[in-house]
Parts: sequence; C-alpha cells; structure tokens
Amino acid sequence: MFDKPNKLANEVSPYLLQHSLNPVSWYPWGNEAFEVAKRENKLVVISIGYSSCHWCHIMEKESFTDEQVARLMNEKYVSIKVDREERPDIDHIYMSAVQIITRRGGWPLNCIALPDGRPVYGGTYFPKDQWLNILESMDATWKSEPERVYEVAEDLAEGIANTEIIHVKTKLTELDFTGIVMGNLQSIEPALDYGLGGTRGAPKFPMPGLLGYLMQSAQATGNLKLKSFVSTTLDNIANGGVYDHVGGGFFRYAVDSRWHTPHFEKMLYDNAQLVELYSLAYRINPNPSYLNIVFNTVDFLDRELHSPDGGFYCSLDADANGLEGGFYTWTKQELDEVLEFDSEIFCSAYGVTPSGDINGRNGLKRCASDDQLSSLFDIPPQEIQFRLQRSLKTLASIRNKRIPPLIDDKVLASWNGLLVSALAQAFITFKNPRFIGLASEIASYLETKHFVEGNLKRVFCKGKTYGNALLDDYANYIRALIMLYQATLEEKWLFKANSLAQEAIRDFWDEGKGMFYYTPGSSDLMVRKMELIDGVIPSSSSIMTGNLLFLAKHIENPLYSKIAMQVLANLAENTKNNGVFLYGWGNLMLSLALPEVSITIFEGTSNDVNDILGRVIYPNIYFELIAKKVDHKFQLCVGSSCRLPMDSAADVAQAVNGIGLHNNSSNF
Repeated sequence: MFDKPNKLANEVSPYLLQHSLNPVSWYPWGNEAFEVAKRENKLVVISIGYSSCHWCHIMEKESFTDEQVARLMNEKYVSIKVDREERPDIDHIYMSAVQIITRRGGWPLNCIALPDGRPVYGGTYFPKDQWLNILESMDATWKSEPERVYEVAEDLAEGIANTEIIHVKTKLTELDFTGIVMGNLQSIEPALDYGLGGTRGAPKFPMPGLLGYLMQSAQATGNLKLKSFVSTTLDNIANGGVYDHVGGGFFRYAVDSRWHTPHFEKMLYDNAQLVELYSLAYRINPNPSYLNIVFNTVDFLDRELHSPDGGFYCSLDADANGLEGGFYTWTKQELDEVLEFDSEIFCSAYGVTPSGDINGRNGLKRCASDDQLSSLFDIPPQEIQFRLQRSLKTLASIRNKRIPPLIDDKVLASWNGLLVSALAQAFITFKNPRFIGLASEIASYLETKHFVEGNLKRVFCKGKTYGNALLDDYANYIRALIMLYQATLEEKWLFKANSLAQEAIRDFWDEGKGMFYYTPGSSDLMVRKMELIDGVIPSSSSIMTGNLLFLAKHIENPLYSKIAMQVLANLAENTKNNGVFLYGWGNLMLSLALPEVSITIFEGTSNDVNDILGRVIYPNIYFELIAKKVDHKFQLCVGSSCRLPMDSAADVAQAVNGIGLHNNSSNF
C-alpha cells in the first residue's frame, strides 16, 4: 500500500478505491485518459474487475502494488481501472475481445488497447512475470510495427461488433413454440450432469435461471429424468459447500464438480435468484430444507447486505483476514474445542477432517443425513437434529467475532430488482408478510434514490446517485414491479412498470433491427452491443421481452406484443439449436407454447390469487377478480375451453399443474 493516491481517489466504487493507493497511475474511465494516451502516443491498459473478486486481489498484490510493474506501466502506458458492476457496458466490449482472443473470459479482465480504446490484446489473470513480458512486448511492437497493431485492432473491432448481434426477421410467420422448446431442451441435455447436478465438469455455478426453466419444462413435458435432475441439483447445492450452513446465503460457485469447495464471494444477484428458485421449487416439492434455505438466505441478506437507505449492497468479499474463505472455514481442532461433546457428530455430518480441504481448514458441506447419523451414533434423529442446530448456532456466535469480509457498498438498480422479484415470489409461496414488506421497501428505495431529474440511474453509493441506467436496470426493475403487482394486485406497481417500459423502448429499442440494445442511444462507447446470452443472470433482452408479453396482456397495449413477438421471431432459430446459454429465451418460448390459463375468482382478493400461485409454477396465468356472489369460487379456463367450476384453490392449482405441452414427450 502506498501513501500517494492516484486519480481513483475521488471515485466512490469500492473496487476503484481499493486501487487508489497503487503505485500504478490509474485513471478512471473517461476522456481524460484517452486524451493523454493520444497526446503521448501510448497504448492503454484497461483493467476490469470488482471488489469481491479473489483473483483481482491476487493480481493487485502481485503486480499493481509492485514498483517494477508500476514503473513500466506508468512510463509506457496509460492505465485505466473499471468496476465491471458499475460499467458492465464497458466490460461487455472488452470481454468480447478477450473471448475472441483466448476463447474464455473471467476477471480480472486485462486488455491492451489503442489510444482510441480499440483493443489489441487481452486476457484474464496474469502472473507478474508474464504481465511484465506482455507489457514489454506490446510496447515494442507498438513502437516498431504500429501498422500491425492497427490491423489487429480493426479485426477485433469487427469481431466485437458482430458478437451478440441478431438481425431482424422481416417475415413474421407463425412460430412453432413447442418445436423450439423441444429443440432447445435437446441441445441442453448433453451439458447436464445427471449424477451430481448442474452442468458437467468443474467449476459448477448454480445457474438459477437455467434450473428454473428446466423445472418448468419438466413439469410441462412430464419428463421424469429432467425432474430428477432438477431435484438432484437443488439438493446437492443445498447440502454442498456453496451454501453457508452457518450463516445462510450462497457463495458464487464451486471449484469442484461435487459442489463441495466454494469460491467464497457472496453476490446479491446469486442469492436473490436462489431465493426465487427455491421458493418456486417448494411449490411442487414442499421439502422443508427448501423453506429453511429461503428464510435463512433472506435473513443473511437482511443482516449483512441491507443498507441504511433501504437498498441492498452488491457483495461480500471472498477474502477475510488475508485468507480466501477465512471467515467461513474451520480447523478440526477449533471445532473440537468449541463444540465439545457435539463435535464428533457435527464433524461427521459436515465432512470435517484434521487435514481439512481448503488450505488446512474445512469448509462445511452436509455429508451425512440425520438418519445416517442416527444409525451411526445410535441416537434418535430428533436428538441429532437438535445437536446439529445447537452446534450451528454456537459457530455463528463465534464466527461473528471474526474479522468479517469487506462489503461492496454499491447499490445497483438491476440487482435490487432481482431481489424484489425473489421476495415477491417468496411471499406468494410462504405468505410471510416480512417478504412483501422488504420487497415494497426496496421498490420505494429505488424510486427515491435512483432517479435524477426523472432519469433512472444505475448506482447509488456513499450518498451519490450516478451512472446511466442500462437495459438490465430497466428490465429487472420492471419485472420487480410486475412481481409486486402479482403478489398484491396493487395497480400502482403495474402503472409504474408500464411507465418504465415506455422509457426502455424509447432508449434501447431499435426498430430497424427489431431488437433491444444493452446501452442507450446516447452511449459514447466504440460499439453499441446487444445482450442476448443468458449467463448466471438471464440476459436483459430476454427479461425485457418477457416484461412486454406480460404488460401487453394486462395493459392491453398491442405495441408491446408486436415488439416482443418480433424479438422472439429473430431469436427463434438460435434458441432452438443453442440451449444452455439461451435458456431465458427458451423459457419465453415455453410460456407461449403452453396454453393460456385464465382464472376467474368470484368475490376474490389477492389472498385468493396467492393461494393458487403459491402452489404452481405455471408461467402463463391471468386472473380476473369479480365482485359477484355465485355458487362457486373459481372458474378455470384453458385456452378457449372452460372447466367445471371449483371451490378450492388447491383443486385449481392441481388442475393447472396437470396442464402440459400438447406435443409433450417423456424424452428429449
């Protein structure tokens, strides 16, 4: 650490501030850095990461705090630091370049670019010696063969411009949504790990959006193999080291194929989506562990990421007290000392050994069930459960005295939108008023803190609201408002969603291409990109398209339907043939392949709606509440066919859960 700050000292991003005392003369992203590069004819280093990224910390420690590296970067380059959570639009461009160059991506992301910002070389983490060699080599090439560097830049710029670009389908023929879904599922199937859950190999990311789509698809097709896969995945995640058994919440991913050893970042977007996933899963499989996971994860979020202003922070660091996972791991000796006569049972339950599995320490993963432990120790299962819960409470008390991980205290509109949706789904499932209270509080926070002169902004941090909203901010915020409407039937949420949808169309929709861009038309980046690939979070374009399908029905705006159907037509062929990374689009196609369900509720309220929704995962339901007394409570219609009236919400839900694709198949 150095005592003379660089130009990052005036930033508010925790990630940028972490580098503000580096000897590297970092600039924040902006015109000043590129003007200096042009004036001094220097290449530009663009280094992108985020504050809870373990390997970002490693590269900073090895290279960016090193005097030799800093001297070289300062003499021969202009260096820019970017927080990828603040500016994912910048990250998209340079990530595309690195993926073209190396066929992989990740963070830290390090690109070398022309003075005008066009990338010429890049990669992810580089050890110090390799980084020094790259810097020397690129500078030498720039000085001796600049025309060669320009040629590479032009080729990469063309490749970036053509990445994730879909062209308009001018003839909108009727789409075979069922065929598209079945093709999509067939293309996903080879990637699935039926034995351990998730996708094949390691690392393993939970991918909650993909699992939600597969869960709905299994229900719609009656595919027992797919149902089993989803259950296996959910159970292995719940029991694995990626779940924090002591404090609740989920780590970002497992580095192994068995979900045992996590990478210890805790991200808001993962935890929000997993709250929603386990809430949905509970509706068709009321497993008590799913309920506990939802409640404990919400407790974790509320306790550790809830800001005084009402929003939720981005993440907790992977490192603590100089160790990756240091806050979360234990030695066998520690556990023996603090748990005393409960230690043997606990260590057997959670796979604790004297040698440990993470740098001599143990992460906790559930390796034996209560019944197995009961048989092993000849103790009743209820006593096993009591003693394990007592042990977990003891460890939580001790852990709270440790030096905690650092918090990234940015609040993002996009990720808070994900959490509102998750809490609304949890409320619909479990009827706990705390969940809808928190969801409403976040929505009010967003309206209060994330608008400047009527314009939605992406970031609130340290009292400052800034950053032009991107499509994911709008898409996730709008979906959050839609979910609040579904949970409460309060029309104010629907009207606000409609207003934001109009703004999103104005700023991101391209009529000529028939697609949404990720950045607004006012963006000054080298290329304007679309976001179509579904990653750990579904793509902003797929979420926005789903929003419009919902609003088209409830607001009765035919423009919304026209836009959504144009986008789906453009993506239809890609969705049919490219599964894992287009699951969000597959989910939209599934909702249109299934028959529309309408349910009339006589003398109904939002409680009646939630009684039904809390038992189903069907994606295509519309409700009508009628203040009229008749001999029955519910009328269910599927497509143009209406069923006999019913009096029980459970009976209605059972009927809805029995609806499937017309051309369903038990196999892919």
